[in-house]
Amino acid sequence: MFSKSKPEAPATPAPRSLGAAAAADGAAGAAKNAPPSIISGSLTVTGDLDSTGDIQVDGAVEGDIRSHKVTIGEAARVRGAVMADHIRIAGAVEGQITGREVTLTASAKVLGDIYHDRLAIEAGAHMQGLCRRVEDVEARLKAAREEKGAAPDPAPAPGVSDAPAKPAGPAPQRAEASAPPPGGSPGADV
Repeated sequence: MFSKSKPEAPATPAPRSLGAAAAADGAAGAAKNAPPSIISGSLTVTGDLDSTGDIQVDGAVEGDIRSHKVTIGEAARVRGAVMADHIRIAGAVEGQITGREVTLTASAKVLGDIYHDRLAIEAGAHMQGLCRRVEDVEARLKAAREEKGAAPDPAPAPGVSDAPAKPAGPAPQRAEASAPPPGGSPGADV
């Protein structure tokens, strides 16, 4: 009952090499502590940008952007899809935007649809397109990261078809106006 037993030695973790420890710690914090990749105002990029960190665009991009966080500066122009967890737009974007948290500042000019979980639009922002809160924004972002070649196509809304619209009935007839006969009024018997 009160017998002395030998105390167990505390379990020590297997020693890690200094390089392995630094690599493991660095990989976990690299995306959080690394400075953003910057596209400066004097730079034009043609092609897709793909990063696990942050991207700040102050120049022009002709292509899709995929990242953890994207900031589009006031003088920036982007023509392509933007996909990220956090997106802040102060410049011009022409293309589909997909993000968990999307913010359009007062200087933003957006031409395209926005798929989001949270959306903030400041007074003065210009936006032309569909704003849709989607529950599956995570699935959209994951699919975009896996594809890495093409931006995901949004699912059409129920009852909406991609086919061109057809007129509901026969084409409207153009009414022709005729001039009255010379020397008389229209409809008068001479």
